[in-house]
This record gives sequence, C-alpha cells and structure tokens, in this order.
Amino acid sequence: MKYLLCFVMTISSLLCNAQVREKGDIEIIPVIGYSISYQLDSFLFGSSSINGIQFGAYANYHFNSRWSLRTGMLYQKMGTNSTDFFIFVNEYSERTNYLTIPLTLNFHFGKNRNWYAHYGPAIGILTKAEANYNDGNGYIDIKSLASTTQFGVNGGIGYKFNIAPQVLGVVENYNFLGFTDSTDQKSGKNFHLSLNLGVIFKI
Repeated sequence: MKYLLCFVMTISSLLCNAQVREKGDIEIIPVIGYSISYQLDSFLFGSSSINGIQFGAYANYHFNSRWSLRTGMLYQKMGTNSTDFFIFVNEYSERTNYLTIPLTLNFHFGKNRNWYAHYGPAIGILTKAEANYNDGNGYIDIKSLASTTQFGVNGGIGYKFNIAPQVLGVVENYNFLGFTDSTDQKSGKNFHLSLNLGVIFKI
C-alpha cells in the first residue's frame, strides 16, 4: 500500500508542479506535433484537410513569472485538398510547406504557472509548393506561382509539467491564420492548427 501511495504522490507531483520561472530565465523548447490545415475559402466548400507533422524549436525569454516573449522556427505543411467549387466544377488541391517564425507574448497562469496562453504575429518562408488540377498529371511544382512569404497571426494554449529536476514537458495547442494569399493563381489564405508535444530546457 505504501508503494502505491508513493507512486501516486510522484505522478501527482509531475503533473501538477511546473517550475516557476523568474526574470531573465531563458528556455529552449524543441517540439513535434500533428497538424491539420485548410484554406479558409475552400473550407466553406467542404474540402478535406491537409494533414502532416509539424516540428521545430522555440526560444523563450521570461520577463517575470507571468510574462515571457517567445520566438523560434517551425516546419509546417499547409494547403487545401480536393476543393470542388460546384458550379465551376474545378477540383483543385494544393500543398505548401513553410518555415514559420512566430513571435508571441506568453501569459503564464495557474498556482504553479503550469498553464500559458500565447499570441502574436508570424511570418512563413515558402520551401515547397505543389498543386493537383485533377487533369491526370498528379501534383506538379507551382513554386513560381506561390507567395514566397506569408504573414499571419498565431496563438494557442499550453500546459507544462515536470519530468526531471531541470526539465519540463509541455503539451500545446498551436493555431495559425494567414493574411497572405498562398498563390497568385488560386486565392486562398491558410488556416493551420496542431497539437504539439515538447521538452523545455532551462539554460
């Protein structure tokens, strides 16, 4: 019985007590997650999502225990899949990959600052663009037609928990809304969301 009690207390400590940060603390946070992406206009016409893996890393600077500024770089897959514009009978799929640089202000809350909300601007640098026009040729390169950068906002919420004396784990919801049309040919703005897992290292 005492072993079970010790186990429960250990797990409770890991899940409930994050390390409260102070002014000047810096964190490095590698993350990986599963993402879902649409283009807003195509979503209204019932397109299916583009799914993929998001990964990257953040650097987080703490002003105090409640506020921090975070940036980094994320590899993200976006686009739209099988958009059928009905009366135009124009099925079209698009896949675009970006290196996204977010800049967010983070608010840490809860008794032990386990929770945080983040929001701010982001810029994406295009690395790959393909489209399928449903003409039998499959996906073809359209990078010359695509916007080389996209601007938008990103935000979400996360939860931190202890996994070692100087290491935290994190589960995070991340969302991105683009303000830039993805290509010159097909007008569409990306919406991307993901569920990320990460590890927080204090340096």
